[in-house]
Amino acid sequence: MRRNPFGELTAEERTALAVVEIGPALQHLKQPRAAVQFVGEKGYGKTTHLLVLASHFAQGTYIHIPEGRRVTIPSVGDPLLIDEAQRLTKIQQWLIFRSRRRLILGTHEDFEQSLCRAGRPALTIAADRFTNEGRVHTLLNARIQFARRADGPIPSVTLQTASRLFTQFGSDIRSIEHSMYQTFQLLRDIQDV
Repeated sequence: MRRNPFGELTAEERTALAVVEIGPALQHLKQPRAAVQFVGEKGYGKTTHLLVLASHFAQGTYIHIPEGRRVTIPSVGDPLLIDEAQRLTKIQQWLIFRSRRRLILGTHEDFEQSLCRAGRPALTIAADRFTNEGRVHTLLNARIQFARRADGPIPSVTLQTASRLFTQFGSDIRSIEHSMYQTFQLLRDIQDV
């Protein structure tokens, strides 16, 4: 392995390795002024969904709102993708929700009623909607394959381990990956985990 497969990824790597279902969101976004929001806790895949969707829209603008900071929302880009949208100020919400651009939000707060009041067709998707043992198993092994240095044997995550991790952490993919990072730091031989 060229590195621990569960270390930090770039946005491009995260997009390439994503195991998400975006078909319903893409279909919904064909409507003018459509809004899609991915709602969930930290680590559930909201950012990954937004990054994958951003890769489908060359004219889109992606913005992440860091905790405790105010940001200027660009006036260009369609759709406008906002990660951590719950951090928008009330004025920003009012202006953005009433704009003409399509919106894709990653948020801890459900904005569906506000979006509908602003005249937007809104689609709310739980970020963990498709997360299950099988998805966890696929995702973890894709990360291992990505970190492969050359042909030959490499470790893999068993379905039993994926099931145990899903039972322990639920849909919190970030915590699952952190747990696997620790496990891989201690591996001394090629073995299934």
